Amino acid sequence: MNRGNSEGSDDGFVSLINPDGSVHTSKWIGATRDGLELRDPIGSAISNGVLYTADNGSRDLRSFDLLTGEPMEAVAIPGEGFINGVAATADGTAYLTDTQQGRIYEISASGDVSVFAEGAPLNSPNGLAMDNDGNIVAVNIGDSAVITYSPSGDVVKQEAAIEGGNDGVVVTGNGTKYVSSVRFGSVSRIDNSGNAQIIARGIPSAASMCYDSTQNQLVIPMNPNNSLAFIRL
Repeated sequence: MNRGNSEGSDDGFVSLINPDGSVHTSKWIGATRDGLELRDPIGSAISNGVLYTADNGSRDLRSFDLLTGEPMEAVAIPGEGFINGVAATADGTAYLTDTQQGRIYEISASGDVSVFAEGAPLNSPNGLAMDNDGNIVAVNIGDSAVITYSPSGDVVKQEAAIEGGNDGVVVTGNGTKYVSSVRFGSVSRIDNSGNAQIIARGIPSAASMCYDSTQNQLVIPMNPNNSLAFIRL
């Protein structure tokens, strides 16, 4: 996700990056506008052939066809705040954090928006991920908490990264969680027993991240550097 030249302007775009860090297509989505509206894309998620992004400039959850890049839907999120992290399920349900308002929204496949969770233990929530049991995992910028919610919105597990100020979270196939700290530039690994350790440091503004299962590596945006960090696991 690329936020464009200035906040709120309609020049956001999406790049394709090769697994070795080289650029495949600089503007895969956004080379031409042709009806495309993408003002300030932040977090993203992929599920069942759909790419989702939180477009903070328009406060919409936008979706794109993962094969062609064609725009699909734009769902307006009510209220004011800073929409940020995204997770999605195979049936088209999406979850979206509002960091400023301290809540998580649920967006149904038909576009209905409801508040999924708010209040403690959320503390400026940011990153979201789905675990292997269909639960929703959230991390906070405000502290080190890693919170797992059931699809009904109940807290079923609380863990903690080593450092706070967290932005990204990944859950791998064996249930291990990885959490990136945008404030401290580190990555914590949490095993299935809840034990946490730092596996990487020195990543400037380590933001939301994804997991490349083929190369077994984390890919982490470094916002001030306009670049990506690749961490082999």
